[in-house]
Amino acid sequence: MKLDYQKELTPVLYGDSAVKIIHNPFIGPERYGFTMHWHDRMELLLIYSGSLTVNCGGTEKEISVGEVAIFPPCLPHSGFVGKDGVGYDAVMFDVSKFFNATGTSERFLSPLQSQRISFVNFTKDGDIIASLSEIIRLYESGDPTADIMTVGEIYRLIGLLFKSCISEKGMAFTESGRFKEVFDFINENFCEDISTSTLSRKFGYDETYFCRRFKKITGLTPTVYIRILRLEKAKKLIKKGSMCVSDVAAACAFSDAAYFTRCFKKHFGVTPQEYGAKYKR
Repeated sequence: MKLDYQKELTPVLYGDSAVKIIHNPFIGPERYGFTMHWHDRMELLLIYSGSLTVNCGGTEKEISVGEVAIFPPCLPHSGFVGKDGVGYDAVMFDVSKFFNATGTSERFLSPLQSQRISFVNFTKDGDIIASLSEIIRLYESGDPTADIMTVGEIYRLIGLLFKSCISEKGMAFTESGRFKEVFDFINENFCEDISTSTLSRKFGYDETYFCRRFKKITGLTPTVYIRILRLEKAKKLIKKGSMCVSDVAAACAFSDAAYFTRCFKKHFGVTPQEYGAKYKR
């Protein structure tokens, strides 16, 4: 289930080839590489060191060197770094920029962009890895013909995905009107005293079923989901610079400042004080 607040709002600036590569040489261990989010573009991650536990549309899997995570448009996903850290390259492109007037484009690209078809979320396919590696090589080569060759390689990559990675189940999740009420309530009240027991009672669910369904939809437990919302609000308050850490912790429903600091550092990789120092004049 994709939630509006999870949409990535930062625009991606593509080059002439309409492809963007982000090289992540190393991310420290046991922290979020990226929290649950979604976007309109296509994105593939190629792991070249360490490991990453990826939650993709509710399916969780640890992937390591030589494996690829596939994120079709509008599919929520998150990644938690393994104990040895992780290094990966992200290849991203807007499927709609590769539309053309051919019947082939209508047959393959249009349903991919509109989520009428989907791919499996993980692969070790050698041809797909080779194609991603070639796209990365071209992107970094500086060759004046690299842009047009990259465009050709993107079409090849999409063809390989259709050949080897089509999901028989299609998109894993659809919007649930009934459960949307739960998210609306949490998003409005996450700094209040709410728990899985109070939420399940309020919306008429058995608590065990509620927690299981919540994690299937979001990839997170209700407790972790609420904590992330609180941490994101705390980050905004710290950035404003008008409150001390203990006041921010209290405003975001953390039991004490020390616990808040531990959670903040685990989630963002820096302490609240270190984060706030960046914005002091």
